[in-house]
Amino acid sequence: MALVTANRFNTLRQQIDNVLGNGSGDTGYGQTLITQSVQVGDLINADNINNAYEDLRKAYKHQTGGNPASSLIQIVSQGDLIKENDGVNYTGWDQYEALATTVGTNRLTVDSTQQSVVLARSNTRGSWNGTITLINNVNFASADARRHYFNAGGYIQISSSTTDSSSKGNDWNNIMGGNLKFSAHGTTHTGNGTVTGANIGNYELDGTSQRLLSNFNAGAGTYSENDYYVDVQRTSDTQIRFTMTWRDQETGNPDENVGNLRCYLYTATAITDVIGTAPGIVRGSGDNF
Repeated sequence: MALVTANRFNTLRQQIDNVLGNGSGDTGYGQTLITQSVQVGDLINADNINNAYEDLRKAYKHQTGGNPASSLIQIVSQGDLIKENDGVNYTGWDQYEALATTVGTNRLTVDSTQQSVVLARSNTRGSWNGTITLINNVNFASADARRHYFNAGGYIQISSSTTDSSSKGNDWNNIMGGNLKFSAHGTTHTGNGTVTGANIGNYELDGTSQRLLSNFNAGAGTYSENDYYVDVQRTSDTQIRFTMTWRDQETGNPDENVGNLRCYLYTATAITDVIGTAPGIVRGSGDNF
């Protein structure tokens, strides 16, 4: 039989709270735990342990898409004697502590089935030429809400395209094609260009403007000098600003316009057992989109 002291139980609860609860820094999903702390001298019963199981289950499912296998951990029944290690019923205290360690290690991982990815902001522009910029501000209810969003696997995705089917329009689609994804600790891009901010995510923002994507002199032929790039800046603890720039420097004659530019921003918010809150995205000031 395991001696589950108040200190040992509360240590497990703190491990769970660091991941599922408020946490700090890049830990914490912002959820309310059902596991409660106990006092020295309290009898730790099946309800206490099963509440811990439920909170662990939520975090584990968020990360993997499914509940823990019965060969990892199980709930206990009234009257059960909790063992230190139970390789038969998997209700041992070692099993609970091991799963708490696992969800802590994988805290920034999310299964795609546990997210809702939605179009949060659609920006449209008609005929254009020269250099245009677009500013979109991502607003969070609080500094903690911002942490919780990214900790739970949330990201901001940016994509741009044009419906212009001319040779110039097609060239611009090649320049700015793909999806830019800004996450907790990094940025990825599926299209052309150099991800200069691969190691820049929410937690690497320093208050200055930082370059995430560079695609300079990226066109073909007479369009070879055209550029597309994306910058990010933390303007406050509750706001992140994204600036997209399109620089048309065509050298041909005539220098035709490009039509129907679109820029989309998506949010990815936790759903099911971990319930997140999506930030709002609004047009900023000072651009010429």
